Amino acid sequence: MAKKKVLPEVEIRNFVAKHMNDFNKSQTFVDRKKNAKRGYAKHKKGGYSKDYLPFYFSVFSNFLVR
Repeated sequence: MAKKKVLPEVEIRNFVAKHMNDFNKSQTFVDRKKNAKRGYAKHKKGGYSKDYLPFYFSVFSNFLVR
């Protein structure tokens, strides 16, 4: 009997599984509902005035007067 040729095994490279322990870490999250009740806002609303846009303000103020 003839011997069977031995094929080299194909190595499957799974890069996701290889690096998952480096990136998938548990993390503590901030409770946004509690912060909202305390008055914390990530982006403060109404921080800018319209003084730096005189043309913009004058154009739209004319529409509001009518």
